[in-house]
Amino acid sequence: MLPSFLNALTAEARAAVLSSARTLQWSRGSLLHHSDDVAEAAYALSGGHVRLYRLGSGAREVTVSVHGQGEVLGVATLTPGASYGLYAEAMDDVEALVLGGDNLRQLIKAHPDMAVALTAQVARQTRSLQERLSQLVFLEVSQRLALALLQLAHESGSEVPEGGPVALRGRISHQDLAYVVGSTRETITKLLGDFRGRGLLDLGYRRIVVTDLVGLQHAARQPLSA
Repeated sequence: MLPSFLNALTAEARAAVLSSARTLQWSRGSLLHHSDDVAEAAYALSGGHVRLYRLGSGAREVTVSVHGQGEVLGVATLTPGASYGLYAEAMDDVEALVLGGDNLRQLIKAHPDMAVALTAQVARQTRSLQERLSQLVFLEVSQRLALALLQLAHESGSEVPEGGPVALRGRISHQDLAYVVGSTRETITKLLGDFRGRGLLDLGYRRIVVTDLVGLQHAARQPLSA
């Protein structure tokens, strides 16, 4: 599937982007770039999820954001000589259109709608990051986990009958979910067990099936009670 911002372009501009970009893939756990790397390219995700993180004290990884299909990373490449500032790790099998900084700047000059489309895309992603930060402050971990599972179910269940069980797409580990919601693997494991006990989920090895969407929506609104 093509990255979202391409849908806002004219046919001519879209064709120019596709002819200038390379399509690359990364396997789970691979790094798209390091924090100190010079930002030489932007990445438009056409599949998979990428985690952006920093290394804190004691080499502790601090997840800043998680991006999925349709989103754009590495726009720092528009500033010559800038570094990425964050590590980018593939959380599953990732595919992206990759545009070098020089090519991207030339495309923006030749096709003004590129600048509008990219600005709108970055604005949407900034709003999502603000929502993530608000959730970290105002919501309990159980609520954040429920919201993350609902989002994954939405991404996975386009062909599932309304009200039916939704098997989340891809291999999803407890650590992956911990990165997404800003918690620890141990806490996520406990909460997933609680969700299963309440009939919201069916769990297997890196496999999660949402069995009660309405109940999960309620868990997103209210913290779990004993």
